Amino acid sequence: MRAGLRSQLANRADFAMAVANGITYQITVLLFAAVIFSRFPSLAGWGLGEILLISSIRMMGHGLYMLFFGNLGLIPHLVREGRFEAFRTRPAPVLLQVFTYEAPINAVGDLVVAAASFSVCLSLLDMTWSATALLFLALAVVSAAVLELGLNLHIAALVLRFRGSESLFFWLDNTAGNFGNYPLAVFPTALQGAFTFGLPIAFAGYYPAAWLTGHADTVPFTPVLVYLSPLVAALVLASGFATWRRCLEWYARNG
Repeated sequence: MRAGLRSQLANRADFAMAVANGITYQITVLLFAAVIFSRFPSLAGWGLGEILLISSIRMMGHGLYMLFFGNLGLIPHLVREGRFEAFRTRPAPVLLQVFTYEAPINAVGDLVVAAASFSVCLSLLDMTWSATALLFLALAVVSAAVLELGLNLHIAALVLRFRGSESLFFWLDNTAGNFGNYPLAVFPTALQGAFTFGLPIAFAGYYPAAWLTGHADTVPFTPVLVYLSPLVAALVLASGFATWRRCLEWYARNG
């Protein structure tokens, strides 16, 4: 990773473009939310600051994921270029080699926007941040990163098994960005269930933010869900690793 970072830093234009790409996408998501709030001062009983907390938790988690594990999205490229085969012949774990293949500079842009969003959120929220709340927030951000890692591990595994499935990386990123920044109550019941029990992106921001802002009694299904982000993230990650191992074994036999 250090060699990749030095290479990218050597070309300042490429470095700046990578950072700008991360910033531009996240700002686009926030601008969309701003347009909505210019028409509606609140959504499902959530104010602007409270909804920014949802998106800030999710984006901080996304930034951490991109910083440490974002190279998962390069697996289709590595497979096409034949570099993935080289990883399999080395003694180091394949995933570790993927994670350290190059420095994900665009994660800097993601984290900058997330930090800016969170600072605006703090200025709008009338909250007292106790030690318990700060610990819960930190755990929520880490859980969001782990959840995203688990979901992307499933997709990376499918890329090894099924050609053309790399588009699922973009689908997941767009789905999380478009639907993961808002209270579940604004969506139909079917989507509330899908984002809780199917593709559980609500645990990356909404459910922990509901506890922090005092909306725990308004969440769908059961208030217990506001405490379950770490557990859900751990289960998705375990499932992702298991799926990855199975598909990697299949690839070793048939790739």
